[in-house]
Amino acid sequence: MRFSFAAATAILLASCASAQTHTGTLFNFVPGLGACGFTNTSSQTVASVSSKVFNTFPGATANPNDNPICHHSVNISHNGVSVAAHVVDFFTAPNADDNVGLSPSAFQKFAPLDDGIVPNVTWSIV
Repeated sequence: MRFSFAAATAILLASCASAQTHTGTLFNFVPGLGACGFTNTSSQTVASVSSKVFNTFPGATANPNDNPICHHSVNISHNGVSVAAHVVDFFTAPNADDNVGLSPSAFQKFAPLDDGIVPNVTWSIV
């Protein structure tokens, strides 16, 4: 099996981007029609990452529906609880690149919805 240099580089970059661990704030986000082109509900386990993480993911294109990150999940951990959620959207907020959003059904595994946020979670793209 032969790989082109470009294909090998893209695979390497994607694995490096996927392996990076972030520490940030988890927030509750209500999904709908997301940047990946999927319509999701609050009962599904889905995630939102920052626009910077989304737009700089290796292979990202001008069309967000074609972003390879849309075929990945995030693993989020805090105080012995871990959740894996598909990336379906991005958010814009200043200085929030290490934050991550979870749909209500998944957020409730970490805290009551009324809490709104959970600080100091760790997460990575897988």
